[in-house]
Amino acid sequence: MARDRKVLWHPFASLSAWEREDPPVIAGGEGVWLIDDRGRRFLDGTASLWVNILGHRHPALDRALVAQLGAIAHSTFLGATHEPAIRLAERLVELAPPGLRRVFYSDNGSTAVEVALKLAFLFQHQRRSRKGAHLPATFFSLDRSYHGDTLGAVGVGGIDRFHQVFGPLVRRSVTAPAPDCHRCPVGLSPASCRLECADIASRILEDHHREILAVILEPLLQAAGGMIVWPSGYLSKLAESCRNLDLPLILDEVATGFGRTGTLFACEQEGVIPDMLVLGKGLTGGYLPLAVTIVTEEIYQSVKKDPGTFYHGHSYTANPLGCQVALATLSSIEEEKVLEAIPPKREAVREIWRPLEALPFVVNMRFLGLVAAFDLCHTNGQPLDDPEEMAIIRDRIRNAGLLLRPLGPTLYLIPPLSISRAEIERMAGIVVEELKGLAAGGFFDKNIPHPSSR
Repeated sequence: MARDRKVLWHPFASLSAWEREDPPVIAGGEGVWLIDDRGRRFLDGTASLWVNILGHRHPALDRALVAQLGAIAHSTFLGATHEPAIRLAERLVELAPPGLRRVFYSDNGSTAVEVALKLAFLFQHQRRSRKGAHLPATFFSLDRSYHGDTLGAVGVGGIDRFHQVFGPLVRRSVTAPAPDCHRCPVGLSPASCRLECADIASRILEDHHREILAVILEPLLQAAGGMIVWPSGYLSKLAESCRNLDLPLILDEVATGFGRTGTLFACEQEGVIPDMLVLGKGLTGGYLPLAVTIVTEEIYQSVKKDPGTFYHGHSYTANPLGCQVALATLSSIEEEKVLEAIPPKREAVREIWRPLEALPFVVNMRFLGLVAAFDLCHTNGQPLDDPEEMAIIRDRIRNAGLLLRPLGPTLYLIPPLSISRAEIERMAGIVVEELKGLAAGGFFDKNIPHPSSR
């Protein structure tokens, strides 16, 4: 760790806090377990930031990676192609909602969102220029949305602590247009997200549709925004508004795709078919960076006409190693009946967490697929939003053998989907026991000093 602090800059880390912390140095993994350089074992409660869906060192994924290494690790996708990319694209088209026919590869969720934003611009430019109509440069997204950290993705994001500081770089100007954004101003906290919010969003679309290029949404779950679970019907209502107003719909399923919400893609649950589907994270089972933007044939043909070339790409586009592991991931999800096993695991967490609902410092408990979350507050009702307080909780849970990463006052479990019922019960039980232990010491009473200040 001393060497780490001399040379590294970690993402989403308070730099002064990181220099004081003693995090585990991960040296190995096995199933849903992570193992540090001291031999300590930790349950991976965040699926290594929501990417690992089949566990660490999965035999089929290991075999796919090694087999591809025996052929070639990488070749350019500019002016050439290869079988793993072709086979994976064919498989994704089979699995995606009907009408999505063209796969564009990129490296991660942020870059896949950038692809979608650029394609929406080109598509609308081609359509509206034929009619002599004004071409807007504005997108619509939701408050507390997260679509990545590259500047285009930041422009459609709505989490102030992540995005506000970069506002001047993504606002439109005469010389350098960038994706400005109309956002639904409703405070989509987990407690206040109601179906009526969709009516407000629909009215904003109606009022501003001439200014909007496309709509981008995280279906059913706004993960980084605080594990906000949408009410049933919210997604389909907004999708209907997009259809009525002839606005392209981009669904960002980087976090929700590949079974996280209980179905392969979250949009399946309300029968919504987007114009573009953005996928990443779990695509390779957490092994390698790979993402895709899948679009309709209409969008492909439109860009083919004008400008004819999509000037966007990456050095590692369609990396063969990633494509081969992704194919193995999709096969394993099906062969191991991963999705079918989710409901009993979810119910196991719900049962273990049920006693927490009666405690004054736990609010807004929610479940979706294999996502379980609740918010913490002081006994006087104030949110527990002090980063140092949440770090104390995180560290105590970690010392009990479970790695978590709170989002503000939100504690959540997003384990690998392959987790056993016994393992997820152990995860849920650790959370309960450690919170009860903190409560017994008065941690959640605003008027009692916390352990860090004693």
